[in-house]
Amino acid sequence: MHSLKNQFLTTLHKVLQSYPQGISEYALIQHLKDMQQPLFVQANLRDTLSLFRTHFVLFHALYLLRDRLRNLGEFDLQISPLQIRLAPAAPTSQQATHNQALERDDPLRSYYLNLEHLQATDRADVDALLKGSRALLLQPQSVTDALLELGIAQPLSAINATQLRHQYRKLVSAHHPDRGGCTERLQRINQAMDTLRAAQLLS
Repeated sequence: MHSLKNQFLTTLHKVLQSYPQGISEYALIQHLKDMQQPLFVQANLRDTLSLFRTHFVLFHALYLLRDRLRNLGEFDLQISPLQIRLAPAAPTSQQATHNQALERDDPLRSYYLNLEHLQATDRADVDALLKGSRALLLQPQSVTDALLELGIAQPLSAINATQLRHQYRKLVSAHHPDRGGCTERLQRINQAMDTLRAAQLLS
């Protein structure tokens, strides 16, 4: 099993290397299906339970791969439904502190690396969860929608990166699943931040 996991992580890394500008989660799943990858070839994205399981397995692998790449110190990995992309690693002198801070502030990493969440989630749970996150998986998000998701109604000219990050941390703390929060809401919050980064409102 460990060998198969390592083989898949290696394959996933190679696939991402072939998309230097990044690839959406949906397109990556389709690519893996076309490659006849065992965990994805049977995926049915029209079925909510299959969609959730496929999404979870992929994100589980992506967070494992990100940890591996960060430990090697050569690359990082940006993970969101809209864009999954290899990125340069932080400078070596900052790497350990940088990685620890990122992992500490990333509750989704903890969620997806815990396979008990996959095993414990049944169809009823998935149907409730995917009311919002299936749209999140398959559709883009506007900057306006992203700001509203973060509870910010100010014009763009009045917003700065520090304010956005402060609001993000506040929402993550409030909606963390370990504190009784909603995983779907947390996914939308992280998606909103990824949209703002893509719009260059955040560095």
